[in-house]
Amino acid sequence: MTTHALSPGLSSRDGARSSHVGTLTSAGRAPASRSLETPAYVKHYDRQLSHLDDWLAIIALVGKVASRSGGNGVLDRVTEVQDRFRLLRVQLAEALIEEHAREYEMVLGGRAAIAVDMLVRNLFERSADIGFLSTDSTLCAYMESQPGEIDIQQHLARYIAKYSVYDDVMLLDIEGTLRTSLNFPEGNSLCDAALQQTLLELGSGYIEYFAPISLAPHLKQALLFIAPIVQGESNKRLGYLALSFHLDEEVRGIFEEVADGAFELALLDSHGRVVASSLPSLALNASLYEIGASGVDVMMLDGKHYACRQVTGSPYQGYAGLGWRCLALTELSKDALVKRNAHTVSAEVEVVKGKLSSIRYQASMIAQQLNLAVINGHIVSVRHKALELVPVLNQIREVGILTDRLFEESISTLSQGMSLTAIADASMRAFSMVSIMDRNLYERANDVRWWALDERIRRQLSPASTGDEQARRKLSEVIGSINRLYTVYTNILVFDQQGVIIAVSDSNVSSLVGTHVPEALPLAACLTTDSDQGYVVSALLESVLYAGGATYLYCAPVMDFTSHTIVGGIVTVFDATPEFRQILADNLPAGGAPLPPPFALFVDAEGQLISSTLPDISLPLLLGDSYAEVLSLRNGERCFKQLEFEGNRYLSAMVASTGYREYKRSDHYRNDVIAIACLPII
Repeated sequence: MTTHALSPGLSSRDGARSSHVGTLTSAGRAPASRSLETPAYVKHYDRQLSHLDDWLAIIALVGKVASRSGGNGVLDRVTEVQDRFRLLRVQLAEALIEEHAREYEMVLGGRAAIAVDMLVRNLFERSADIGFLSTDSTLCAYMESQPGEIDIQQHLARYIAKYSVYDDVMLLDIEGTLRTSLNFPEGNSLCDAALQQTLLELGSGYIEYFAPISLAPHLKQALLFIAPIVQGESNKRLGYLALSFHLDEEVRGIFEEVADGAFELALLDSHGRVVASSLPSLALNASLYEIGASGVDVMMLDGKHYACRQVTGSPYQGYAGLGWRCLALTELSKDALVKRNAHTVSAEVEVVKGKLSSIRYQASMIAQQLNLAVINGHIVSVRHKALELVPVLNQIREVGILTDRLFEESISTLSQGMSLTAIADASMRAFSMVSIMDRNLYERANDVRWWALDERIRRQLSPASTGDEQARRKLSEVIGSINRLYTVYTNILVFDQQGVIIAVSDSNVSSLVGTHVPEALPLAACLTTDSDQGYVVSALLESVLYAGGATYLYCAPVMDFTSHTIVGGIVTVFDATPEFRQILADNLPAGGAPLPPPFALFVDAEGQLISSTLPDISLPLLLGDSYAEVLSLRNGERCFKQLEFEGNRYLSAMVASTGYREYKRSDHYRNDVIAIACLPII
């Protein structure tokens, strides 16, 4: 049985929208959970320190009993030092436990956040797609036509060929019955009652529908973006467009990248039920609503204990989707985090700081004070000829040496793990930055090719290029409506075969109409593209189209499908400055006094600074002798450095881009970008 809830909301991109989540009553029981236990090494060192504490007390007591009055002052001093030792021992145990828990929080929480935010950003783009494609004039004509009048399959295939994130596109009649789709060209007479009811409640916006449906029998649950198709002049509703997002494939790819072969991840719906998992023992539809939601928890699966942390996706530009969550897990074992992080790093960095550094210093002072007491004791023993005090003093010296060594070993043990964890965290942040950048620009390459298929643009381009003012005005209206959906562009321009701009989406720069596209745009490559799958990209250059700022210009040809000739093209002006800076900032930890702030950069293989969270930063000055090594990184390669910047030490991770899906992998476009994440060390 499936229950449904339809809740209204507001989208910042296309007006009213609503969200729908199908929930299953067959959800599995949640595994029992508990908090992280005190790690074994903390217990081990605490027992040894406790033993030394007891032994020191016995030594002092024996010394007081056996010694003459001259030695009591020295032994009283030892007792005072012992009181500070006991307090420090408690502080050490608390600090070690705190840092141990922080490691798990940083590693698990960071991976869960990156994974779910990647998904949310991807789905944000889909909310614009459904708004654009539901107004496609060919789809409208098909919904008004009789079966067989329009060959809709080729038209749908052209669109989906640009976007491999969709596994199907469906056209439903006004009753919610499938009229056609790429997977079922002849339609499907089966009706999904819950979906039909949802469509009846759908207003003028779109919905996200996540539930099992008969229209997609091959999917356990389908994630559909659905919007009404209306007749332009009368606004009569003709039916519905549904874009089926390939959720399983997308999540599998995210898991492979973010889990890094060392952790496990699970996607949860807003009710905390498992939708997808990299861990076979974590049953689909199991309810995990509370587990790891407020901090790191431990749960048992198939006899194994896992530390886990659950994170809810952060809204992106006002879009929150269906409340997706991600659970990150790692099996608990001795030195588990060190082992899991060790294979991802090639350098060790000293990152012990704050409370642990203070404890280490105080432990050294205690050892010195015990040694000073021993020296004073020897003076007293000589002065009073108290030879019985000498073996007691030697034992005290030995306790002081062992105490210092145990504090050193315990903090060093944690330090090694913290160093590896910090490097892995910085590496994952840099990876997330460059991966999200690739995903973002993948959308840019696809958007411009989608719009080039729009019949309204193809129909009006030729007459507009010959001076038809009405055609030019209609072109401007179409690309203006598109720009309102796709808010990451400052402008969309249409140009003719000679590269003359004939329409712009931003009326504030209508003076561009009649001028030639900038020379930086690879116009000749665009106008000689032999396929509607083709696109071209400019280098990252300052452009008059972007008010003198540096950006990428994406361009695609507009083709007349009847004559198979290119009649012009579309160019998009990507709002690179805030978009790139936001990607960097979103993947940095929150800074705060007294720490210097973390910062991050995007650079290309030639050393050009693409974006930075700090103004006026010099890349050669920052990287120093590592400059050439960092710029040589390719295809996901990583390196780690300790850098000095403005008098502060930073742990820096550098990760090269790998592309996304076919983008920069099999589409003949290359643009090597390196993300640099710099996290402060004190």
